[in-house]
Amino acid sequence: MISDLRFDSSEVALFAGSRQRLITYRELGFLVEAHCDLLRRIPRPAVAFQFAPNSVSAIAAYLACLAEKIPLGLGGPALTTRNRIIAAYRPTTLILARTESAPEGYECIGEPTGSEMAIWRRRRGGYPVVPHPDLALLLATSGTLGDPKFVRLTEANLTANALSIAKYLSLGHGERAILGLPMHHSYGLSIVNSHLESGGSVALTEHAYSRPEFWKIADECACTSFSGVPYMYEKLRSLGMTPVDCPTVRTLTQAGARLRVELVRHFLESVGRKRGRMFVMYGQTEASPRISYVPPERLAEKPDSIGVAIPGGELWLEPVEGEPSEQQIHYKGPNVMLGYAYGPDDLAKGDEQKGVLATGDLGEKDGEGFFRITGRLGREVKLHGKRVDLGRLESELEKTFGFRTAIISVDDRLRVHIENTAADAPQKIRLHLSCLLGVPLTATLATSRAQIPLTASGKKDYKSLQ
Repeated sequence: MISDLRFDSSEVALFAGSRQRLITYRELGFLVEAHCDLLRRIPRPAVAFQFAPNSVSAIAAYLACLAEKIPLGLGGPALTTRNRIIAAYRPTTLILARTESAPEGYECIGEPTGSEMAIWRRRRGGYPVVPHPDLALLLATSGTLGDPKFVRLTEANLTANALSIAKYLSLGHGERAILGLPMHHSYGLSIVNSHLESGGSVALTEHAYSRPEFWKIADECACTSFSGVPYMYEKLRSLGMTPVDCPTVRTLTQAGARLRVELVRHFLESVGRKRGRMFVMYGQTEASPRISYVPPERLAEKPDSIGVAIPGGELWLEPVEGEPSEQQIHYKGPNVMLGYAYGPDDLAKGDEQKGVLATGDLGEKDGEGFFRITGRLGREVKLHGKRVDLGRLESELEKTFGFRTAIISVDDRLRVHIENTAADAPQKIRLHLSCLLGVPLTATLATSRAQIPLTASGKKDYKSLQ
């Protein structure tokens, strides 16, 4: 299990700080225990939420909660999202950077020795429900609008996925990843889990992947791999950069949404010149998060595929009810979540999925057993690694601006059609979406029109807009 890492090793677990201080597994173990000492003072039942950027201390606090069997929710440092989540879940415990303050009603019980974190306890009242004994982690699956919707995961889910990833990526003591994704992102957390579980190491940095300082650290730490979502690879291409320009990087991994075939080929060629490897992967937070991958030796001939199931998992297709020509991708494996949580009461629930996940993605399987995504059920899309419910987003815009909108996804961007011919309306919409979703302006387009087309039944005609 992830909480049972070998903390007696002198091997390097983490590199951290501007001078890239080396943290051995033994030192990480001491820091985890320091957090455990304070967590033991929290009355049970307890539920904790951590809001912090990537750091050694944040990783130690996460591992300590696993060890102390305290369900932990991971969130980003954004204050607006934090406040919505705290209001929805009323956690007994908050883990924050020591420079941050908790909302009214919480008291600080201490800062673990050697840590950059502080642990806060709610002053009054216990938790309203007893969390299920298997519940270990809450990860947001649709947090772009600050929803309190979380995926409920067990430590067994996390461990199974970490071991599977380590197996097909051939991770071990010599592998070292540089973390360019946040820990509260399921992909980012899986990089931490899989490398620590396999005895590898992770380099942490506050610099963005598009900055030369990021790659300077990757070079100094002799990092062997880089992992990114599509918009990260898009940005690197636009800057004329490739991760394998770093002398020691020989493995690229990509997940989070579909990467354009042209970019797959571009980065595959760059890594091929170095006799390295590129893994295109598919997953969902609901699966801890990895579901499938394309073996690197097959990627050149199948650049638009999501590949085959990860070790220990199974993929298949089932017809969509009412749409016999469409088939939905299903997955089964030990990494599938317990279910969703929308508030405290859901934390008491057990395993609702029974190891099976209907992904919501439409697909097909070729003669060699490789899967390809052909569409999506409903109106959820991935934008810059974030899952966006287009229906909810339309409602948000119409509530805010007061005119009708219709949103479609085109070439990994959102195109917003608006019933408003004011000259500045499109730019206002784009600026609002950029702030709301945390994406660049280039991720959205907006078009004014006198009227949004409707179907015969009076519904928005998305097909004609497409």
